[in-house]
Amino acid sequence: MAARGAALTTTELSPRLLVMTLGGDDPLTSYGANCVALLGSAGTLVVDPLIAPAHARLVAAELERRGARPVTDVVATHHHTDHALGAGWFGARGAVVAVQARCAERMRAEHPALVRARRADPRLAALFADAEAHEPAVAFASGWRVDLGDVAAEARHLGPGHTPGDCVVLFPSEDAVACGDLVVAGWHHNYEDADLQALPAALERLRACGARRLVPGHGAPGGPELVDEQARYHAEVERLVRAATSDEGARAALRERFPGRPLENAIESAVARLRR
Repeated sequence: MAARGAALTTTELSPRLLVMTLGGDDPLTSYGANCVALLGSAGTLVVDPLIAPAHARLVAAELERRGARPVTDVVATHHHTDHALGAGWFGARGAVVAVQARCAERMRAEHPALVRARRADPRLAALFADAEAHEPAVAFASGWRVDLGDVAAEARHLGPGHTPGDCVVLFPSEDAVACGDLVVAGWHHNYEDADLQALPAALERLRACGARRLVPGHGAPGGPELVDEQARYHAEVERLVRAATSDEGARAALRERFPGRPLENAIESAVARLRR
């Protein structure tokens, strides 16, 4: 089954580094998450293979169309389903799925119930009909390296940030890094599982990686300025929410300050975490 009406947009950061997204900020389009692929002579690495097998199949079809080698390795930057649930489709076809250890724990604890709930939702049932919780083959502590023949990549845990089990994926040959949702460009940030005290340090560690090109979890790729923009967003959200005299006032202040920003439902997570 293909995702009805879903079409990937692919951006080439280099001839062997692709960014694929379905756009939008809805579960039917993986909330617009970015999936990244590194094409090597001995295999292909996919980072964050979207929310369901139907979307993973779209990624696989795009890679095949471009003549990429089979997907041998998959990394999920964190456990949220828009980044991680599609990994099982590739894993069932022989790819090695690697995640940070605390990400693996959250996948194990949360994904089965989330899949059941989405199958019970008439709007989402078709998309999640063949989705299954997946047990990653590799659960690393600080890092994991993959060799694709003529190119390599490294998954690196920079500490808790967006979630306890975040990782970023460095592509040294491309001078690039896939940030997961540690950085989102022009989107609201979901604070549901964030470590609010650790976020600034995680962003500084990302900056210290020194990559010239950054692929955010959502939004358009850019340069190191994305880290600065993310830090300013966090500071402004905290200032506005803490200054508000009510939950509704905080919501209104964020909508006014960031009009039209995608993933508006994440505003609720900021209010819940910063006012409780």
